[in-house]
Amino acid sequence: MLDQLENLMNGLSDMDRGWWPVLFLRPPKDKEMDNLMLLRLTLGCGSVVGALLLLAIVVGATETLTVSDIVTFIIFCMLLGWLLFFVFYKMTFAYFWNRRARRLRQHQE
Repeated sequence: MLDQLENLMNGLSDMDRGWWPVLFLRPPKDKEMDNLMLLRLTLGCGSVVGALLLLAIVVGATETLTVSDIVTFIIFCMLLGWLLFFVFYKMTFAYFWNRRARRLRQHQE
């Protein structure tokens, strides 16, 4: 079951279109995704998550927001978006990518 999930997740990770516009960050299949690479990926993709959170809050707001409220929400949503993306990606795609990378390196030795 875990092998099937790994194949699915890595199949998604191997698609170039899933990495656009950060394809240059994708490591070779036999190299693990470290936290530094994941942080760089998070700055771009986590920002999108944060922007979507912000949009949901602003659209769902029932009262008029002040400028300071909006700035606070922007900062909060960006930080939360980065955190959510990093943790989610680390526990899913990066986990399975690294599992495959370790196995590929063992076969090379």
